[in-house]
Amino acid sequence: MWPPVPWSRLCSSRSSWGKVELAAARCWWIHRAVRGIVVPLGVTPLAYGTLAWTLCDTVLHGTMTTQREKRPEVTLACLLLAAAGCFADLNQVPQVTVQPSSTVQKLGGAVILGCVVEPPWMNTTWRLNGKELNGSDDALGILITRGTLVITALSNHTVGRYQCVARMPAGAVASVPATVTLANLQDFKLDVQHVIEVDEGNTAVIACHLPESHPKAQVRYSVKQEWLEASRDNYLIMPSGNLQIVNASQEDEGMYKCAAYNPVTQEVKTSGSSDRLRVRRSTAEAARIIYPPEAQTIIVTKGQSLILECVASGIPPPRVTWAKDGSSVAGYNKTRFLLSNLLIDATSEEDSGTYRCMADNGVGEPGAAVILYNVQVFEPPEVTMELSQLIIPWGQSAKLTCEVRGKPPPSVLWLRNAVPLASSPRLRLSRGALRVVSVGPEDEGVYQCMAENEVGSAHAVVQLRTARPATTLRPWQDAKLDTATPSMLPSRPGSPDQMLRGSPGLPKPLTSVQPASPQCPGEKGQVAPAEAPIILSSPRTSKTDSYELVWRPRHDGGGQAPILYYVVKHRKQVTNSSDNWTVSSIAASQHCLTLTRLDPGSLYEVEMAAYNCGGEGQTAMVTFRTGRRPKPDVMASKEQQIQRDDPGASPQSSSQPDHGRLSPPEAPDRPTISMASETSVYVTWIPRGNGGFPIQSFRVEYKKLKKVGDWILATSAIPPSRLSVEITGLEKGTSYKFRVRALNMLGESEPSAPSRPYVVSSYSGRAYERPVAGPYITFTDAVNETTIMLKWMYIPASNNNTPIHGFYIYYRPTDSDNDSDYKKDMVEGDRYWHSISHLQPETSYDIKMQCFNEGGESEFSNVMICETKARKSSGQPGRLPPPTLAPPQLPPPETAERPTGTGAMVARSSDLPYLIVGVVLGSIVLIIVAFIPFCLWRAWSKQTGGHQRPAKADHSWHWI
Repeated sequence: MWPPVPWSRLCSSRSSWGKVELAAARCWWIHRAVRGIVVPLGVTPLAYGTLAWTLCDTVLHGTMTTQREKRPEVTLACLLLAAAGCFADLNQVPQVTVQPSSTVQKLGGAVILGCVVEPPWMNTTWRLNGKELNGSDDALGILITRGTLVITALSNHTVGRYQCVARMPAGAVASVPATVTLANLQDFKLDVQHVIEVDEGNTAVIACHLPESHPKAQVRYSVKQEWLEASRDNYLIMPSGNLQIVNASQEDEGMYKCAAYNPVTQEVKTSGSSDRLRVRRSTAEAARIIYPPEAQTIIVTKGQSLILECVASGIPPPRVTWAKDGSSVAGYNKTRFLLSNLLIDATSEEDSGTYRCMADNGVGEPGAAVILYNVQVFEPPEVTMELSQLIIPWGQSAKLTCEVRGKPPPSVLWLRNAVPLASSPRLRLSRGALRVVSVGPEDEGVYQCMAENEVGSAHAVVQLRTARPATTLRPWQDAKLDTATPSMLPSRPGSPDQMLRGSPGLPKPLTSVQPASPQCPGEKGQVAPAEAPIILSSPRTSKTDSYELVWRPRHDGGGQAPILYYVVKHRKQVTNSSDNWTVSSIAASQHCLTLTRLDPGSLYEVEMAAYNCGGEGQTAMVTFRTGRRPKPDVMASKEQQIQRDDPGASPQSSSQPDHGRLSPPEAPDRPTISMASETSVYVTWIPRGNGGFPIQSFRVEYKKLKKVGDWILATSAIPPSRLSVEITGLEKGTSYKFRVRALNMLGESEPSAPSRPYVVSSYSGRAYERPVAGPYITFTDAVNETTIMLKWMYIPASNNNTPIHGFYIYYRPTDSDNDSDYKKDMVEGDRYWHSISHLQPETSYDIKMQCFNEGGESEFSNVMICETKARKSSGQPGRLPPPTLAPPQLPPPETAERPTGTGAMVARSSDLPYLIVGVVLGSIVLIIVAFIPFCLWRAWSKQTGGHQRPAKADHSWHWI
């Protein structure tokens, strides 16, 4: 299998390879050797081609000589085949130019799947449901020949997802999946007879509720004892299956029945009930819409045509008008009219929206006859990659970026040489990027970013090549890489971070410190990359335009390779996208950075990593929100109050947040909605200010669109650690809006802004797909000598919002190389922390995770290493172990002049309610303690006074 084996094996006479395969492989090595010699010397392409062909011909001549006398015709064929292989560019990236197409076939029918690859001489194989098919299989009835797969008789064992795989020396590439499914036609549901009345001269609608069919069934109508298969006369059969009878008259009265026809199985099933049409004569009647009876949601694939039906009745016949998002469609070039129905040719994203059909005939209240359509245009995935070829020196990191578009958001799968990739310490997978840490020769090949959603799939490829660090990498110029090394970083040609900084259109890094050039040993592969730093900053800040990022290294010294510098990237998150990264390089001795020029009330994400001689380390991430800018009138009143209290003070001298004004929390951000299953959705939100008291819970409310009614409580008592919840029990085809409230001890917030309208569609089969992307471990720490605490994050969108049931946690001693030594803990639900107990003291452990559901487990997360604490010494029972908490943070600028000695204490806003409760309880206890001796003393005084002076009463205490 390619890449080829070493040259020493190819030169061996005992090789198990065939003669032609050996010849082609030897040509490949000659090809590489010629490239290595000629390119640096600047020889012309003609000379390079001549030299390559001469050497290749020599090898082929020696290979084929021994066979010429035996089988001349085979010799000639092999010579031509090997010559063609040598003459081609064996470093060319393989491509699948014609993808196999999904098909529907009846049981026992024949299926043909085609796959065209480039170059055409590549070896092509097939997969069924991810498993390789070893050529033709008589048991399954599968025949494979020259890139074509034939299923002679489709059965339950041969339905599934098929992929063709093309292999060549540069690597392998897989096609997008083609699904082969069985055709079927279900029975009609039982129904009663309906009587349909229509005014004479108007249009009547006979609705047919077609049964489930794959592919979609074609409708037929029984009209006057005759079956109608296509539109005729005044009978119009719509794509929805409805029959419209234009200009209905008394002659059209009678019984109507529909039937369903499956074009693949050629089955016909007839409805068990009939509809009776009555045509009446009226003098005057207000316009009314008879179809559709209620608001509809339509989902259409991009590029398909769409018909929105709207049939109105009234005397005189009403006039129907259409509008989209409040504007008339009269000037919309893509729309046409079929009677009162609206036709849209070749739908696109701009056709999504709310369409309104209004009927009016001058009788009754204008605007009373209105019906709405909510149209969503789904788009197949589109995948683009920045580069087609990437060359990285050994020991460096490679980052492959993949831009994926589509609606609904596609799921993403990364492959190398047609094999799906799993997360590991060296491979870090995300939806839009793949990072390979410490690149080596084994990482060469063709990488694919494959995206798939309900309406299609797509992929893009990039070839990764590696080179020795000392090699002259002239071919980079062909790949159009910017290898200029900024002065702020050590010289690392071709690193992805340099490409990021060198790309046009990206902001320049905000760098104030220039790290020193590292002095690293020659063999960088012997040094492990640095672990992710521990970010100490809070995810909230009261500042409107800046943020203090504070961190510390996870292991300071202790045998770890020294950190050379840090790279910090931050960007603003906006709706459905994000800004470009702003990159900063920080010296190893510096553990804080002020991010400036931020927008008020905005959400930002930060990624940072430490670099040592092993290259880029693990990434630490944090998301924060800047404070909102006060309104002008509030700012003015505050400045006036400051001037009254202290005429010599300036408004800027009081920059601390005012915790004296306690209130319920601020309304959360507008929630985002994503599909979970057929009848449930995920509601996700970001909280805002807590009003001075910690947020205790959230509650989610919903409201059906186009229906009168108040907001309905969907769920409550959501813990403050959860910012996403699944809402179940929704109705298919119904439009909903959602909003969120936050609650603390002073009450609940105002509701958030309502979400965008969401239509519950009837797409199934996604609820229990196996999750692909795993969680990301963000924190590990040794609690004591036998327990390790870890925290992680999980983003549902990374798995296309596939529901999960929980997490698996695997751990084993670091010095173990046996996978069977892993022990497993299970965390059910959506908890994002766990304590691993019963560990050995002073032992280092490898920790990794998976998420799971009924469909299976995800790929593994990143691997974290954490060491338990040493056992306490028996000779010093009172001595505490050394602290493992984070070092004290640097005080923010506004508190720099406050006392920071050992007796100083800084109050946090979250401590304020506890402080109030403590003061009140302390005061009550103090009063009780003072009152008890006083009561005892008074009782004693009365007792002694009564014995000594019984005749004289003491009136001095009558006020008590």
